[in-house]
Amino acid sequence: MLVPFVIDADSLAPDPAWTPTQQRSCYNNLLDVWQRTGLLVHDGDSLPASRLHQAVPTIPPNIRPRWQEVLERAPLLTAPEWNGNVAAETLSDFSGVAQLALVDDTCAEVGFGFNDDCDQALQPGDGIDVSICRLLAVGQAHAFQAATALAGTHIEAGDNFQVTWDARFSALAKAPIKLISVVDRYAIGQHITHTQNQLSGLERFLRLLDTDATGQRYVTIYSAWTADLSGANRKSIDDIEAELRLVFGRLPHKNIKRIKVFMVPNTGFRDDAHDRFIRFSDYVWDIGLGLEVLDGAYSAKRSSAGFRSGTAVSGYKGVEQDLAGNAETKSREIR
Repeated sequence: MLVPFVIDADSLAPDPAWTPTQQRSCYNNLLDVWQRTGLLVHDGDSLPASRLHQAVPTIPPNIRPRWQEVLERAPLLTAPEWNGNVAAETLSDFSGVAQLALVDDTCAEVGFGFNDDCDQALQPGDGIDVSICRLLAVGQAHAFQAATALAGTHIEAGDNFQVTWDARFSALAKAPIKLISVVDRYAIGQHITHTQNQLSGLERFLRLLDTDATGQRYVTIYSAWTADLSGANRKSIDDIEAELRLVFGRLPHKNIKRIKVFMVPNTGFRDDAHDRFIRFSDYVWDIGLGLEVLDGAYSAKRSSAGFRSGTAVSGYKGVEQDLAGNAETKSREIR
């Protein structure tokens, strides 16, 4: 769901021809889009050593504090082979990580031949097309607009699991976000009772996350003692732990270092968590059918799906706290 993008380091400084209003509009629009659906990629191995970081003091003083706040808080990707300049000869140095590059008007017009009527255009980057977009037109960048549209688009019956994952979760998995939460009342029950000839939604999610993660990940699952786990099929917390240990042992890349499960009474979900969602730090996907959309090769049913970010996520964290704090909740940790 997140859109990886780069900014030409020299383009951070405001155009001398801009009015103060244009300056505020440009930088604030960029920050808004970045916080909503963007994943910034910087040059070099570390942010302090990057040319992008060195260019931050060129941002107007009245805007710089907000920029620095977002830069310090947001997850970032690196392009170690890239020098921070966006030019025809450097596109291949970052195109494997980001396919959107933001540049100032001079870079767009002199470096890429934009005319007055052109705000963005595709350029070849070693077999991968890169979209070059003027900073002033960041809100109209096709990649950001597509992400905004996807944020409220249903997952349809028949959608392939890999397409669903790549479109909505893969960039989040690759972002340096260590803590992931899954709140799904039925996830454990559906995993226990799923047919043996296909992966459950829970195990598929964990495998895909383990594969795409760029570092250590820690997953917390909140699920309930549903009907699937009672009666003749009654399971204890020890049974749940044993099953998750099997799943944990099958993860191919071992990027997931810990799975913690909270098993909540059904009444806890009735009172505190009607919805099902997946949270990557300050980014949340509300999924109507939860991990069931990843059961099998294709989604069996249509499911609502909504993306949230920023301050809207605080309520989801509160739900997790309430579920974990339920007096009847039981938990186990697998490492």
